[in-house]
Amino acid sequence: MVNISIYPYGNANEREGANGEWTFTCQHGENECKGNLVETCMINLVSFDQTKFMDFIITYESDLDRKSSDPYGTAQTLLQGGSYAVTWDQLNSCLNSMQGNTWEHQMALWTNAANHQYTPWITLNGKHTTVIQNECSASTLQCTCAQYKGTNSCCSKYYEEPVGEVCYKDDVQ
Repeated sequence: MVNISIYPYGNANEREGANGEWTFTCQHGENECKGNLVETCMINLVSFDQTKFMDFIITYESDLDRKSSDPYGTAQTLLQGGSYAVTWDQLNSCLNSMQGNTWEHQMALWTNAANHQYTPWITLNGKHTTVIQNECSASTLQCTCAQYKGTNSCCSKYYEEPVGEVCYKDDVQ
């Protein structure tokens, strides 16, 4: 019914070193950058298959919000205790590799190409407007169903609480 693309980069900045490796500076500090890399590695390791990365990312983000400030430890615990397409060893390998660094750089390129003003920056069918942002933030399912041209039982059975506020890229913590 819908394809979801997530670019874990946010309002970060990057700088290329002499060795070709990228250094990332995140708006909310080092742990945000580590969390971005965890999600980037997961997404790439499952070849962008949302059926394999979405459950992990939703649970991962929730666990980070509720009980941890350790992005790598949270990912390790989740992967070792769950049933995911990627193992902790595979993810950890990516976190410490040039490949993971390159994949995060690609997320930066895609994020910057969107010319975003804040995060999350929601686009629908390649477009971003305030109406799309507000409607999709309030109810992703309702927003999707309003655009969907087919029939799907989910579109008649939805209820979601509104999502929290956005985080502007010029905000300083």
